[in-house]
Amino acid sequence: MITTVIRADASHAATIATIGKKSFRNAFEHLFHSREELFEYLERTYEPVKLAKSIRKENNIYLLAWQDGEPIGFAKLKKHSLHDQIESIAQMELQKLYVLPEYRGKGGGRAMLKEIMALGAQAKPDYIWLDTHISNVKAIRLYEEHGFKKIGQHFFTIGTQTFEYHVMSLSLEELLTRSEFTKTLSSRPLCF
Repeated sequence: MITTVIRADASHAATIATIGKKSFRNAFEHLFHSREELFEYLERTYEPVKLAKSIRKENNIYLLAWQDGEPIGFAKLKKHSLHDQIESIAQMELQKLYVLPEYRGKGGGRAMLKEIMALGAQAKPDYIWLDTHISNVKAIRLYEEHGFKKIGQHFFTIGTQTFEYHVMSLSLEELLTRSEFTKTLSSRPLCF
């Protein structure tokens, strides 16, 4: 199955909201003691007007993945975002990467991650970092396959619950040794 990845704009906010709500709920609903807190979080985080404002911010890049004419996933990248567990003043954050449940394992996540890494290879931050829930084994495996390493923990509170995440990072040096990203750089416009 062929995946197309585009840079999203504000007109895609409602699509991204739908993907985000469905994907997050499918992946993490079982961790919540309170369905009300889950639904409040989803409504607040994936409100289309709020997403459209976020998409327009200069520091954010949203990607949207498509298969067979259908939107199947999205990613959010922050061009400048520092994590205190990484000693560097030039860092990018992969803040979100979600694929609809019925499309998982069909290449959409890998295609978006490849695009994110190509953008990172262009921008040349010292590190790209992310956090992922400690129980999200498939995502952790995907990131490790692409060179990300666990470097610490992060805790995030939603309502009355606190969740534990792995902080993972990929150095520019490691990124540039991956030939699949450096070969295509001359044909890509610089987005940063």
